[in-house]
Amino acid sequence: MKRALLIGMGSAGDVFPFISLGRALKQRGWGVDLMANPAYLAEVERAGLEFIPLGTLEHHERITRDPNLWHPSRGTRTILADYQAIGLVRRQRDHCLAFAAGAGKRVVVASSLGFGARVAREQARFPLVTAHLAPIVLRCLKKPPRLPGGWLPNTLIRLAPTLTYRLVDRVVDRLLAPALEPLRCESGLPPQRRYLAGWWNSPDGVMLAYPDWLGESPTLPAQARHVGFLQHDDTQSSQDLAPLWRFVEGGSSPVVVTFGSAMRHARWLLERVVRATGKLGRRLVILSRDNGQVPLSLPPHAFHANWAPMAELLPRATLLIHHGGAGTLGRALEAGVPQLVLPFAHDQTDNAGRVEALGAGAWISARWTTQNRLEQALRQVLGNPAFQAQCRSLAGRIDSRAALEMACDWLETVQARPAD
Repeated sequence: MKRALLIGMGSAGDVFPFISLGRALKQRGWGVDLMANPAYLAEVERAGLEFIPLGTLEHHERITRDPNLWHPSRGTRTILADYQAIGLVRRQRDHCLAFAAGAGKRVVVASSLGFGARVAREQARFPLVTAHLAPIVLRCLKKPPRLPGGWLPNTLIRLAPTLTYRLVDRVVDRLLAPALEPLRCESGLPPQRRYLAGWWNSPDGVMLAYPDWLGESPTLPAQARHVGFLQHDDTQSSQDLAPLWRFVEGGSSPVVVTFGSAMRHARWLLERVVRATGKLGRRLVILSRDNGQVPLSLPPHAFHANWAPMAELLPRATLLIHHGGAGTLGRALEAGVPQLVLPFAHDQTDNAGRVEALGAGAWISARWTTQNRLEQALRQVLGNPAFQAQCRSLAGRIDSRAALEMACDWLETVQARPAD
């Protein structure tokens, strides 16, 4: 039997594409193991995949409760410099080596943070595909991405992109070296520097899990391939959604707001969204797994749900307000719903700029989202039918089933050829 090991790290939006890919591979007769934080154990098992724990619930809880995770300049450091990061990388490396030593044709697909898998691939030469979920990870000197952190880093990367990337490497190398270099030494591998300058991309393949028209780049790694959005909804969740659907169907199409499954610190922003939608006479659905960040007393025009299948909810919405996560962005584009993006950190600012460039919505940095700016942006998007028309056009270019078929076909090819 052909077997695949999928490694997803991050929030639900980072793990769900791997669940979607795993289900598609399983339908083709593959055996599939999915390595992720135990916070996603139930979702993985509901999908019928074998779950391999990576890290602990305590680690997931501690990271998501740290407000620095959402700071534009401290967010990446919060993840990479965490004291448990070394153990996560080692766990990836060790399990990949054990997996690759098994019988039959095998392939590993690891997320952007799958650094341990990349070390293991150098040691054991098994087929490894690096999966990137957002365009910001691809370096481009002609069309550099938008960086979190405001005008200074973005001015610098446009005027001097080569220098900026070298400065980024100096910072990231100091964060990653304590986790990676001991493993490389143990494996008899030479020291490595500038990990993000190309090393983190597996030479066997780089899967870009978004369409080429979202992340068009003048330069791509030779081994890279766009497959499109890999969408997954945990539709077998046991949560009672009847009250949500009664609210949605009880009036005009609502505005939906979510700042992602890992967000715990957006109460101030949700309060402003509630006030703004009330002032504009719009109904509102708040999606938040953390009840503590939801305003205590919601007015009649607003409803809170911990979770909802986005494929069912978003086509009924008139607008989606979100943080700019790649998974949420993909769902909105597929549903054909206009977007107002309020990015915090990581890849979110770059994703927000791409939404605006596509004519699919507008964006404001979350840090600068005053009540007046929020209301003005809502009027701009809700009052312009051109946004809705463009979103419908873009939705017609997305075929999630075809994206999964393309990804699976490619993995069949990768696992069939020997690693270099």
